Amino acid sequence: MKTSHEINIKLIQEGNHLEFSRLMDVYTDALFIFAKGILANSQLAEEAVSDVFIKVWESKSKLSEIDDLKSYLYRAVRNQAVSTLRSKNKDVVSIEDINHFYFEPIEAPEDALIQEEKLTHIYKAIDYLPAQTKMVFSLAKVQGLKYREIADLLDITVKTVDYHVASAVKKICERLEQDKSDDNLQVLKIFLGLIGA
Repeated sequence: MKTSHEINIKLIQEGNHLEFSRLMDVYTDALFIFAKGILANSQLAEEAVSDVFIKVWESKSKLSEIDDLKSYLYRAVRNQAVSTLRSKNKDVVSIEDINHFYFEPIEAPEDALIQEEKLTHIYKAIDYLPAQTKMVFSLAKVQGLKYREIADLLDITVKTVDYHVASAVKKICERLEQDKSDDNLQVLKIFLGLIGA
């Protein structure tokens, strides 16, 4: 994956469509997964991400004022997704009001020692996590955001991010132990290895 410092912001500010396409290539998939987690709907997530990129293009002259483009994009998608939810559910005012976060299943590489059936047990365990914990776990362990980036994105402390990640792993382990399958915990170790936990 390309990093934000490989994107030439100056070219985008000058209207270079190719460089803007590179920017979209770098971030679209991760932003889509984040938006889908909040919205639990692929079409709405695509629209949210698309709307953010349209706004970025329209205000491209101000891109040099942004200190951290990656954080800016995540925050913009978060705001767009929450705004979409707010238009459908008046109880949702901010990211803290979200009571469900959809965890996008990851595909294990073909050479991974993990069976689809075993992954299903892990995803069921993840589904029991509270929305905020699931969101933080996904951002940290699947999307690879740094704890500081997550803290800034969700307006929480780094210590709270650490708590959510530790809590997620603990609760997933507890849920798998309840399933009484001997190899569930081994599968969890393989899964956590796949996602870099």
